[in-house]
Amino acid sequence: MTSMRDQLYGIKRKMRKDSKVTLVLPSEFTFNRSEVKHFDHVLSFFNWKLRDIPVEIDFRLCSSANYQAVSLLILYCWKIKQQGCTVSFLLDNETDPNGSRVWRMLGAQGLFAVSTDPKVNFNSNEHKPLFAIRNSDDFKAALQSLDAFTLNFGVEYQKTLRYVISELLYNVHEHGASDFHWRGKRYPTPSILQFTWYERANELHFIVGDLGVGVKNHIGKAHPGLSSDEEAIRLAIQPEISGTFTTQDPYATRNNAGMGLFISSNILKKLRGDMHIISGNGAVHISPIDTTGKSLDFSWPGTFVLVTVRLDRGTEFALDAMMSEFRDHAKAEIAARTNAATIQQLYVGMYNYFGTNADIKSEAIRYRDKYIIPALSEGKSLLLDFTDVDSSTHSFLNALLATPIMRLGLIAYKKIRIVNATKEIRETIDYILDDNTADEPNNSQQS
Repeated sequence: MTSMRDQLYGIKRKMRKDSKVTLVLPSEFTFNRSEVKHFDHVLSFFNWKLRDIPVEIDFRLCSSANYQAVSLLILYCWKIKQQGCTVSFLLDNETDPNGSRVWRMLGAQGLFAVSTDPKVNFNSNEHKPLFAIRNSDDFKAALQSLDAFTLNFGVEYQKTLRYVISELLYNVHEHGASDFHWRGKRYPTPSILQFTWYERANELHFIVGDLGVGVKNHIGKAHPGLSSDEEAIRLAIQPEISGTFTTQDPYATRNNAGMGLFISSNILKKLRGDMHIISGNGAVHISPIDTTGKSLDFSWPGTFVLVTVRLDRGTEFALDAMMSEFRDHAKAEIAARTNAATIQQLYVGMYNYFGTNADIKSEAIRYRDKYIIPALSEGKSLLLDFTDVDSSTHSFLNALLATPIMRLGLIAYKKIRIVNATKEIRETIDYILDDNTADEPNNSQQS
């Protein structure tokens, strides 16, 4: 005769089975759409509200997936497992390049053993390596693998890529730390590093991701009042902004705390690479020619950075020379920013906010409304530094400056200072100044 306990257990199992949620991977699980990165398509798959129910992830309809997007799925599985879900997978037979094959190539079947055993890491394909980053041993192993992976790309590429990935992994230590409990023990939630060389395109793609507090919460300790995740990311790539703010963190002892993301992003510009930083619902794209950002429809609870580098063997560069150049640039900007704070001035490093080509009008409007108009309203002056900005359109500069100039009137000539601008940019700003300090300014200039 079945005991009452067994009957209740059977009922409980049936109820749990009936509550199972199946998440079906879309036919394409990739960031790539017509050579442009789109993140909402992948992020929309993740349901972060699932708790204490069985979850089944079905790969069978996914006919195309890339390794970086699927790597995020591993972090997602860890998260919902921590929220009390049991996670299972429905995989298809291996056919290139479907989602099931990518999952197996990453060694993702062992993801839960990796999360609770510090001696175990992913048994991924040597050409598509995936690492869980939990401690200094993982850090060293990942960099050693990267050295071997990039051996044939040349010494300078090897050194440079090692530097960039090292700094991104240090950032994981800053804002990526999160813990969970399992069977009475406390474990750090791993971060992930995955890199792939696409031989046909001669490109190296890599992703570093975590489930930590996110950029906004991290730098908000020292810079409260940030209105969006995008704004926080833009601020984090400025020199001496994104450093550690707790004295106990080992990263705080590094002399370049707050410089790593600034230097890494500038290195990638020099290499004609692309860096996408996603945190919360903020997305910032740092390309060789500009820096753009937006708010996404869907969000990521921590941070991930996706990097693409074209391995052009004809490109000559020296890491030491680049580092020296960037540090000099950073010192000059920090000094200008410090001086501006002393004399009640808003300093804007145009290159760091808008890139080599400052020409996106919507970016100018947002920055104007968020920073310039409030600063001028407080009686501050404005210093725009155009160092390393090659071009800027009339529409961009007009959107940035016309309204502030009209509000200031003739005093704008004293309150707004322009330095290190090209002749064309200087002439455009002079025209905007003249046009908006006339007795009867054209209202169309205020847009």
